[in-house]
Amino acid sequence: MQMRWWLLGAGALLTIVLVVWSINEVSADPLRGIETVAIEPVEDVPEFVQEGVLGQLSVKFKDRGIRIDAANPDAVIHIDVSKLELNESGFYLVASLEIKKKTGEQRKMVFTLSIDKNGINAELKKKS
Repeated sequence: MQMRWWLLGAGALLTIVLVVWSINEVSADPLRGIETVAIEPVEDVPEFVQEGVLGQLSVKFKDRGIRIDAANPDAVIHIDVSKLELNESGFYLVASLEIKKKTGEQRKMVFTLSIDKNGINAELKKKS
């Protein structure tokens, strides 16, 4: 009888661990399950900045197997530029991305873009 309670307890503990682990895995990647996105135009930035942001985001999305498809997106992305620096040494941008999935789920990511004498560096990461 005591062995049966131990087995039930171990089974319950394993179930809880699996549920917590799967919730953590789903929340770990804001772009999980997305194959296509539509990107809303970036507001209040010069045209060349908007083109640079969209171009580099396209590269980052392609790296993850995501296509830009405004006609049938799995998610719509709104971009809010929080920092924009343009000087003689280069260009630096930080933007928040709000991702709205078809399911209604909303997530956030941070996109940084720098262009200087060392080249182009673009990074897309989960907002902490």
